[in-house]
Amino acid sequence: MKLTPFAKVFLVLVILGVGGFIGFKKYGDNLRSWSGAGKAGEPKAGETPIDKNDFTFVGDKNVDAPRTGEVAVNANPSGAVGAGKLNRTLVVGINTWAGHAPGIVANGGMDPGSPSSIYKKKYGLDVKFVLLEDPAAKLAAFIKGDIDLMWDTVDSYAREASVLADQKIQAKAVIQEDWSRGGDGIVSLKTIKSIEDLKGKRIATTKFTPSHWLLLFLLSQSGLSPEDRNAIEKNLVFTDEAPKAAAAFKAGKVDAAVTWEPDLSGAVAARENEAHVLVSTTAATNVIADTLVARQALINEAPRTVQDFVNGWFDAISVMKEDPQGTNKLIGDALKLTTDDVSGMLSGLKLTAFADNAQFFGLAGPKSYFNSLFNGAFVIWRKKGVISSVVDGKDWQDSRFVAALADQYKSQKVEEAFAFKDKPKLTDRAIVNKSLSIHFTTGSDEIMPGSYFTLDSLGETMLAFGSTYLKVEGNTDARGTEGVNKTLSQKRAEAVKKYLVTNFSIPEERFVTEGKGSANPVAANTTEDGRALNRRTDIKVVLNPQ
Repeated sequence: MKLTPFAKVFLVLVILGVGGFIGFKKYGDNLRSWSGAGKAGEPKAGETPIDKNDFTFVGDKNVDAPRTGEVAVNANPSGAVGAGKLNRTLVVGINTWAGHAPGIVANGGMDPGSPSSIYKKKYGLDVKFVLLEDPAAKLAAFIKGDIDLMWDTVDSYAREASVLADQKIQAKAVIQEDWSRGGDGIVSLKTIKSIEDLKGKRIATTKFTPSHWLLLFLLSQSGLSPEDRNAIEKNLVFTDEAPKAAAAFKAGKVDAAVTWEPDLSGAVAARENEAHVLVSTTAATNVIADTLVARQALINEAPRTVQDFVNGWFDAISVMKEDPQGTNKLIGDALKLTTDDVSGMLSGLKLTAFADNAQFFGLAGPKSYFNSLFNGAFVIWRKKGVISSVVDGKDWQDSRFVAALADQYKSQKVEEAFAFKDKPKLTDRAIVNKSLSIHFTTGSDEIMPGSYFTLDSLGETMLAFGSTYLKVEGNTDARGTEGVNKTLSQKRAEAVKKYLVTNFSIPEERFVTEGKGSANPVAANTTEDGRALNRRTDIKVVLNPQ
């Protein structure tokens, strides 16, 4: 049979199509990685705008940590820890940050051989801590094998894991050291009262650091338009170190700076009555977490050594509680800080004991905070064009060393210093202000399914801002009587609260609800478009007045 020209073309197209489909199924991920697109659903590499949907990871099936009872640990899915031990000194790279304090206390200082060393006396383990302040130098030492474990915030680790993947080096986060609870933040002029007020202002920060990450997160949660957020990002003043960002603010060269302690407090003091801390991780409690990352080669060769290191770390947290004065001096001597410096730094973080680690790694809940933060940071840094290899949080953490201690800490629970006692006043400052379109069935407080995504995003905000109140204000258009409108808007505000309490395990006492009826319009009620704008829910994240 002789094929016509059209039939020949058609046959060639079919062959190419089938071959292309097979090739794509087999090599698609490699092709995506090569092209900069990542796996399906991942953003393409390159400098692209960040928006609030990039940060939905925080509320993705995470729930607020239980604080009223012990933290039950799920069955360990990763298997038992092996018996191999290191026949040399374990070397740990840290920086001058009090989050590393338990390790220093457990070791009796920076060097092995201290008579007070828990690591040596209890576990027969020699440990040496080395200071590596520069993140690039730290990562280089880790790649070379000069250190066995390195410090990292989860957001930075997502970026550095991609570098390690490029080098064919495997690593795992094995312990959460702390949550930043005031140690990181934004200092600004007092005329800037909310994140929305940063519009049109000059802001200094350090690129691709926890400071940069915190700023991007806060902008995403604000009521600023995408255009306003993009304009702020384009006008950022980047410095090569966080202290230099604070210095720029001190010198009056910028209106705000994102930095960490002690430079955060120092920047406020330098401008006397002109400056304040706009927002810090005292409010944004679950955004920046420090971890220790171990080389996979160490885990493979000496898993018992890693287990003993984690054991001693948790032991030292208990010692610090029993003798804060003595351990603060030990830490200060090791890090060349005064005891006041150490006390101040410790007040800006929460050391995370076993129960916090179990929550963090997903051993005591439906979702791993580590994975959520890591994968969220991957998306952000990929959009910023600094991620090459595709990395996934579940492949870069090993929770076995925490899980193995479940029986030892059966009665431990997550404890937080903040409480919710005095409800915010009308005069209390809202650090985030935004309006959401939450749709209800006409004339009722039944939330329509199309609004669940919006509410889930709001739940994410509440989990991230763990020590704040949420003021929910319901508004209606002008149709109907004022009494009916006010009652309906109050019920709708309560419905929003109920959804978040039920689905995110957020305590009821963190909410303030108010039905304003039609008393606070943002548009004319004479047109349908105007009325639609007035049927809204105003959200205000208010600082805890404790």
